[in-house]
Amino acid sequence: MSAFDIRIVSSLEKVFLRTFAGDAAAVTPADMPPARVLEGLGGETVSFQIAYRYIGADVRKDVPAGAANPSNPVMRVTISGPLAERARIRRVENVPVTFPAYQQVDDAYLSTQPGLYPDLLRDIEPCVNAADTAADLAAGPAVEVIAMPRQWRSLWVDVELPPADELPPAEALPETGDSAGKSPIHTLPLHIGITDARGGVIESQTLEVRVIASELPEQKLVFTEWFYADCLADYYGVPVFSEEHWRILKRFVRTAVRRGVTMILTPLFTPPLDTLPGGERTTTQLIGVTKLPGGESTEPIWNFDFTLFDRWVAMCRRCGVRQFEMSHLFTQWGAAHPPKIVANIDGEIRRVFGWEQSATDERDGYPAFLRSFLPKLDEHLHALGIAQDTYFHISDEPHAEHLESYLAAKRLVAPLLEGYPIIDALSDIAYWKQGVCERPVPCEDTVDDFIDANVPDLWTYYCCAQNIDVPNRFMSMPSYRNRILGFLLFKYDMAGFLHWGYNFYNTANLTRAIDPYQETGAGDAFPAGDSFAVYPGRGGEPEESIRLMVMQEALDDLRACRLLESMIGHQSVVDLLEQGLERPLTFRDWPHSAQWLLEARHRVNAAIIANM
Repeated sequence: MSAFDIRIVSSLEKVFLRTFAGDAAAVTPADMPPARVLEGLGGETVSFQIAYRYIGADVRKDVPAGAANPSNPVMRVTISGPLAERARIRRVENVPVTFPAYQQVDDAYLSTQPGLYPDLLRDIEPCVNAADTAADLAAGPAVEVIAMPRQWRSLWVDVELPPADELPPAEALPETGDSAGKSPIHTLPLHIGITDARGGVIESQTLEVRVIASELPEQKLVFTEWFYADCLADYYGVPVFSEEHWRILKRFVRTAVRRGVTMILTPLFTPPLDTLPGGERTTTQLIGVTKLPGGESTEPIWNFDFTLFDRWVAMCRRCGVRQFEMSHLFTQWGAAHPPKIVANIDGEIRRVFGWEQSATDERDGYPAFLRSFLPKLDEHLHALGIAQDTYFHISDEPHAEHLESYLAAKRLVAPLLEGYPIIDALSDIAYWKQGVCERPVPCEDTVDDFIDANVPDLWTYYCCAQNIDVPNRFMSMPSYRNRILGFLLFKYDMAGFLHWGYNFYNTANLTRAIDPYQETGAGDAFPAGDSFAVYPGRGGEPEESIRLMVMQEALDDLRACRLLESMIGHQSVVDLLEQGLERPLTFRDWPHSAQWLLEARHRVNAAIIANM
């Protein structure tokens, strides 16, 4: 009997160090369905986990008095096979969660208890032994990990499937009896070998990787996770828009795009988001502003420098960004004030707009500023060739008491933004019917009202408040609650999806900066995982999370459905997804099952193969 317990499980499982009595997290890898097959289209990233623990004799037992205590046992994990070079092994790290959920929950939570939760994905340095042969070194990634007694831990393995025209020759497997060249699906073996410190075999398994010889289509969905340049400058302690800051920004943007983000929040001026009235964020202003005294009139003259803005756009384009989301032109929750704007006045940088000024009162000067700035911005966007891919915001989350100020702000800027889509988080269908916002972004809780009203080019979003019934990505939630979003976005033909926190490393209302490795709930303001999807790793390198990877899986599900839609039509794909369900899929009613999700995606894949 092996001294180790090894289980190969799905990417939709979460492997906890310990169980929480009475919670779904009490399920251990021993209770999880084994993963035996990975399946995807060309260019897709497919993932699985290797869960492990030490169950042998106590390594410290019978140690002679005065002898050094032995270490916990080390395992060497090796991936080999035709796709080994495309495999990446990361360790799933557990992070502290003091705020897992609000008081009210539904049945789709793993746990509501504070503790350590699996989330962070950390790269492991490949290990090389002196005894390794050239063949060993060429076989694929190998890493060493410590197996702990009485603890489950896991490794996360990604396999980036090659494009269809680059598929390697497949080995004929006994189950298929066929070679890849005769089928629209290539079946390739992925070997997992695990040995102990002496080279003894602990585990040897082979997964089938089935690669459909067709490409994932380009993602049509516009997806933005709000990107905070100030949080990166604050966390790493670098000057805003210094060369080091630009290097860090590029790495975080590149990772966002790699995982499905298509649109980046662009700080024309310091974004007026999540800031306590009267408070102030670190200045991140791409537009250089110079204020000159007016002539005979009393109004000042404004000059604008787009040098930093141009560099931002060029950097984002190189990273693959397709759309640009201009930061909000007015403060959050009502559009009552301008954002913070600094300007050069007689050689000194001073704040010229902020909480002290009215958003729309001519006497405070902001309307005149916008009438000067927005036409120049429009001209510049056209010169850069991105005007058709640019979106604007007025104010985030206006409520009933803010309607008058929101409309006043809109009346000010709408004539200056003619032809540009203006999108705002706005969840009351009555506002849309009144023409308050032509491109509303309702939350999932109310999106059904907008679907029923046939709102064109509809978006949706979730944040901390979407904690009952609907999809979300808190650390305390099972991964299927994150991944179901892809099928729902497809069924309802959503044009876009918005989330507010790609890298928000502050407390609520920006009272202080945080270390997200230690405070996963923004200072216990939001359930852990709501405010960021990546961690700020060493050297300015982002570290990804389980939640980010599963969101990419959801977007890949959506893209696979789009491919099948081009073959058999939208409704036929929806019928296939809903096959066997008692009720249609909705944002509030969907199967609480990882297995159902995997089977639904398999049905989509099988239908693609059948129609190739």
